[in-house]
Amino acid sequence: LTAVAGYYMFGNVVDDQVTISLEASAGPKAELAMKMLTWLMVLTAFSKFTLTMYPLSLGMEEIVAPYLPSDTAMDITSSLVKIILIILSLLVAIYAPSFSFLCSLVGLICTVIVSVVFPAAAHLKLFGSKLSIFEKLGDWLMVIVGLVVAVIGTIATVKNDVGA
Repeated sequence: LTAVAGYYMFGNVVDDQVTISLEASAGPKAELAMKMLTWLMVLTAFSKFTLTMYPLSLGMEEIVAPYLPSDTAMDITSSLVKIILIILSLLVAIYAPSFSFLCSLVGLICTVIVSVVFPAAAHLKLFGSKLSIFEKLGDWLMVIVGLVVAVIGTIATVKNDVGA
């Protein structure tokens, strides 16, 4: 939807990130709006990072919780776990070559598996004997298409990174 809107607004000269095209076409009159948009994008990145890291930190805290003697120790451990995860994420982003490539691959593979392949496979496994032939075919189609999309997306991402 965003790509269609960007193409409709800017035609063939739209940049990969529509916000760059907005800035180029807005001119000096929209400087405040562009600064606000930039800060909103930064806030969005912070919220995505927090939402992504929270389950990981919670899992790590649950591993060490039985060994901690008090709630105060748990609070300190919780803070330390979160700080260490932030520092490790920062170090990976700074020192890992092609970190965006790694994020693209992980995001692609995990998203397709979690949102397409796994639900259909779980539906087949849980209710396979009760499903009609059309429901089974639909689930198998989702599994196969999801796997094909994951493979094609992985190949495209690798080609894009190697070719760039």
